[in-house]
Amino acid sequence: MEIQAERLAYWYLRLNGFLTIPNFIVHPDQGRNQGTDVDVLGVRFPYRSELFPNPMQDAPVFASSKEKYGEKAFVALAEVKAGLCRLNGAWTEPDKQNMHRVLCALGVVPIQEVDTVATAIYEEGCYSNQLYHVSMICIGKQENPDIANTYPQVPQITWDHVSRFIYQRFRDFYYRKVAHGQWDQQGQDLWNCAERNRRDIEGFVREVRIRG
Repeated sequence: MEIQAERLAYWYLRLNGFLTIPNFIVHPDQGRNQGTDVDVLGVRFPYRSELFPNPMQDAPVFASSKEKYGEKAFVALAEVKAGLCRLNGAWTEPDKQNMHRVLCALGVVPIQEVDTVATAIYEEGCYSNQLYHVSMICIGKQENPDIANTYPQVPQITWDHVSRFIYQRFRDFYYRKVAHGQWDQQGQDLWNCAERNRRDIEGFVREVRIRG
């Protein structure tokens, strides 16, 4: 099956408990053209727990966030690439102030704190206070050593991990996920692909082809 990189990232974040908005548009202050966009914007609340009393285990990068950052919402600004993980200039050039516009549109930060939070994200890739943790996330085929050096706190998630997580979620919780008539076409296709490869995770990983 073929799937757009942004749609696969959307499903990965959704299955990890994020409330998501794909292609979150950043509108300019003047003019008609859009400034840029966040490939997938997501919010994961600190007490996320799917199934009770024995919850599903989410990916470690998110499941451990409560221990790492405390009991706060995780706001993910996901930059998605079919190839090497990379951050566009829109998110690394403070003079453009795109991060300011995202934070204002999202509304998670009081207006008087926007400049402080945006500056921290430009410099570190993330920001935390007592209520929320806001972080860039890179999703792509390979981790980028330049990002690891410049923004060591920014998670880099590979497509191999994404595919394996989705497959395992579908297989481990088959009877919880089998009723999914409301899913979009990409979700249906991922499920059907997992069904075709129900005893072969490597077959699933090979069959999911990612478009840029």
